[in-house]
Amino acid sequence: MNPYLATGLAMCAIVFVALIGTGYLAVYFTRRAKADVERMIAPLAAALDEGEADVEEAEVKGKYGGALVFGRMARAAAGTVTLWQSDLIDSAGGHGWNFVYSRPNPKKHDPAEEIDIVTESDAIRSWLETWTVETITAIQPTESDWVQVEYTSESGTIRIARPIKGRNQIPPPETFLADLAFAQEIGDRNRAMQQGAIDAE
Repeated sequence: MNPYLATGLAMCAIVFVALIGTGYLAVYFTRRAKADVERMIAPLAAALDEGEADVEEAEVKGKYGGALVFGRMARAAAGTVTLWQSDLIDSAGGHGWNFVYSRPNPKKHDPAEEIDIVTESDAIRSWLETWTVETITAIQPTESDWVQVEYTSESGTIRIARPIKGRNQIPPPETFLADLAFAQEIGDRNRAMQQGAIDAE
């Protein structure tokens, strides 16, 4: 056989085997990822009333205390950080707001906690400025680099979000339920504050 032809056939065979191997690994890791997600989110769905789990979207939905709720794994806007988001629908209209607590960073020269507040309402800002780490103890603010509590007036959603290191850090049911309980508590206060802010305008 022509040595060039033999070499070409050998190279084709190597590429063919490599493609088969790559395809197998892709299928294996995809199945494993789905199995991991199902293992983590199925208990969350079971903890809700009328709970449902969507493995493809890494999301659960159901009801908590009569309110529609969601939990999902998502990407941050920049796409570099994976988040777990716990959402509770509690429409109060008014002004949206965002509260972010960051725990002290030991890599900094003078580590200290940081709190960022964004809202267009002076009344809501004054309320959020009273929050401390003790206010949000129920959602374990020091267990991750930061934790976010956000109210979006357009969708009527109170969201608690925190960074996670992939699917195996999807929170357990007790953490998820604690998030929802806190969101419901904040929702009650938020409605009163929103009404007060509107009356003051």
